[in-house]
Amino acid sequence: MEDADFDDFFDGLSDEETEEIIQFLVDNGAAVWDGMDQYGERMFKFNMDVLSVVMPALYQQIMEDVDLAMLDLFQKGLVDIEYNENLEANFKVSEAAKAELEAMGLTYLTEEEE
Repeated sequence: MEDADFDDFFDGLSDEETEEIIQFLVDNGAAVWDGMDQYGERMFKFNMDVLSVVMPALYQQIMEDVDLAMLDLFQKGLVDIEYNENLEANFKVSEAAKAELEAMGLTYLTEEEE
C-alpha cells in the first residue's frame, strides 16, 4: 500500500511557504508538534475540527487519505466495521492494521480517547 499522506497538498510550494502554512496551523490550534519520525522529519497531530474550519482543503485531503487507508485495510481483512443504532461506523482495528497505520503516520486513528 502506498503511504497515506498529504504531500500532494504541499507540492509546488517552497520550504518557506510550507513552513508558513505549518506555522499558521499551529498558531490557529489546528496542529501541534508531536515529535520526530524515524527519518528525523517533524510529526504533527491535527485537531481535525479546527483544521476543517481554518484550512478546509488540507482537511479534505487528509480525510481522503484516511478513507483510502481504511478501505485498503478493510479489503485486506485487517479492519472490521460495526454499526451502532445510529448507523455510525465503528472500526475494530487488528494489531497488523495498527502496524500498517503506524508505518503510514496514522497512529492517531487507533489512539484511545482519554
